[in-house]
Amino acid sequence: MSRPGRWISPAWLLPAMLLAAVTAQAAPACVEDTLPGRLADAPVRLCVDAADGSAPRYTLWLADAERIAGEEDAVVGTGLQGDWYGHPLRLHCRAEGAVRRCDLSVDGEPAWNADVVIPNG
Repeated sequence: MSRPGRWISPAWLLPAMLLAAVTAQAAPACVEDTLPGRLADAPVRLCVDAADGSAPRYTLWLADAERIAGEEDAVVGTGLQGDWYGHPLRLHCRAEGAVRRCDLSVDGEPAWNADVVIPNG
């Protein structure tokens, strides 16, 4: 609070703005959905974290548990593997500018796909 006749120094403003900018950049880009078909109603969440300038890291949660995680070179190359109660999972993505087009297969069959947009990607 400022008293009459005094001005508030904006010296705290720059550090606060920098912290807000870093915090905003640190948030991963995520897509949430439910799986269709025989896996209906299973919640799926895919996040791509490219915050610190290093290679983007992909994390997929299925039924609220982390099932697949790895770096972009693997997910764009051969794909990332995981398991869901004995069902093999495979996540494969293509990088197209700031958009990551990702496909998830379960038991070797296409199960879900999503586009994840990475801000400043």
